[in-house]
Amino acid sequence: MQFHSELPLLQGIEVADPLSAVRALAHLPYPFLLHSALPGEGARWSLFGADPFAVFGPDDYDAARRIWRDLSARVRSGDPAPSAVPFTGGVVGYWSYDFGRRLERLPTIARDDLGLPDVKLAFYDVVGAYDHLTQQAWLFSSGLPLEDSLRQRRAQQRLDHFLALFTGRRSSPPVPRHDRPLALPSTFTPDTYRRAVETVQEHIRAGDIFQANLSQRWTCTTEPSEPGALALALADALAQVSPAPYGAFFATPDHAIASASPERFLRLRGHEVETRPIKGTRPRSSDAREDRFLREALLASGKDRAENVMIVDVLRNDLGRVCEPGSVHTVGLCELEAFPQVYHLVSTIQGVLREGLDAFDLLEACFPGGSITGAPKIRAMEILESIEPVRRHVYTGGIGYLDWTGDADWNVAIRTALVTPTAVHFAAGGGITADSDPDAEYRETLDKAQGMIRALERGLGPVALTPSRPEPLESHGRARSGAMPERAVWIDGAMLRGRDAALSVFDRGARDGEGLFETLRSYDGRPFRWQRHLERLVVSAAELDSRCRLRPRPCARPWRMSSRPTSSATRRSVSR
Repeated sequence: MQFHSELPLLQGIEVADPLSAVRALAHLPYPFLLHSALPGEGARWSLFGADPFAVFGPDDYDAARRIWRDLSARVRSGDPAPSAVPFTGGVVGYWSYDFGRRLERLPTIARDDLGLPDVKLAFYDVVGAYDHLTQQAWLFSSGLPLEDSLRQRRAQQRLDHFLALFTGRRSSPPVPRHDRPLALPSTFTPDTYRRAVETVQEHIRAGDIFQANLSQRWTCTTEPSEPGALALALADALAQVSPAPYGAFFATPDHAIASASPERFLRLRGHEVETRPIKGTRPRSSDAREDRFLREALLASGKDRAENVMIVDVLRNDLGRVCEPGSVHTVGLCELEAFPQVYHLVSTIQGVLREGLDAFDLLEACFPGGSITGAPKIRAMEILESIEPVRRHVYTGGIGYLDWTGDADWNVAIRTALVTPTAVHFAAGGGITADSDPDAEYRETLDKAQGMIRALERGLGPVALTPSRPEPLESHGRARSGAMPERAVWIDGAMLRGRDAALSVFDRGARDGEGLFETLRSYDGRPFRWQRHLERLVVSAAELDSRCRLRPRPCARPWRMSSRPTSSATRRSVSR
């Protein structure tokens, strides 16, 4: 690859991978990594850096925009750009979902329980780029914000300083771990989330909206620690268990972000604009036949396709506000993409940005993304504000960069953890339509959270979205009275005390007599995650009777199945 020899200065470096590069810089202020951990088309580069020459927050956002435009104009008028690297210096940061309040008039109902900035932008004069195609890396030093000979001198000094950081080893701050499983409380219980789905559907039936993207948030309490160290450990774990093309790590002094986003919000190259909304999800399976079935079921789903097409219309409208008339077009519709835990339907929309407008104009015209709000967008946001109990902050906002040359790229901040000194917060959601099954929508959020759960387990220790057992009566031992502790039952996604658990007398499994019972979901008459249900039945039997010696095995005829349709997905009661 050929580079120009003028500013920015550049130097090749030896690093094992992008995470190794950012670890060498993690002790500096505001380290970042924009990580293409799942390389593919449009995800060739990972970008890293630290120690910005300026940082801006909510109170000086307008100043940040003005200074970027001034520096960008200077660079474009005099500096040649590298031939391929998409980012050699500029702004990196996040725009939280709640930044949308600056752009639209929205009610204030959900609690701002975190009290964090709605935007944080850092200006970098030294950045690195790692090419996943060639496994080579370079540092770029622009010397900004100085000018003329002072700029040249600063560029060389800063480059030398950063090169020295890659020659030695530096230990990372410790991350607190635990051995006992931690329960992660959510902003919703399973039942209240299902009722929230039904509330959205009431708005749909009333004609207020066609779709809204409802979400829930989980919180993992941690021992006091440095947010950046824990977020970097999570980013590392996410790259291993849930790699994504638009991953990110960004640390500030009091909070940090680790993201494994599969979704591009906006990309700007010259005047060419692209957005790639995701709508439509199925979980993956370790069983090849079941995995293939889930893939085919998603491709054949009219509901998921309708969700996606609605959001394509929203984004076409958003791009139409800032793109040349007639230039906005859909180049890919409902195309299936595979990720480690889920399948998604992805569409691609492109346009040409109007002359005189820039990346800030583009972002503000489209923010927040249609795929994580609804249709129509503003009314959906108003309804979500009245249903979701807390503000989302960075979740469903955008993380990315604006290069001095004018190019930009942002993800949609899903599959994203927000780390504070004493907690990790993360969320998941899904699009609710008239055809949605509340139970299926709830379980979809659990499927989407699996990658983050696995990353937390690698970084912190065992965790669970719902406790595997209820909080004990005397720590699962005998109660004070000497009576045996009350048994608990797992029903519909929650552990219930025995006296609160119930099974309908009309259920065929109950009528057939004694036994253990599971509830299965089926698509088009085929049971979903069949083998896992069999394995869980065995575990349940062993828990109830230590003498049980059952073993999971492939089984078809001996299991009696009765079904009662509830929606497009069918729930089945199974007894033996």
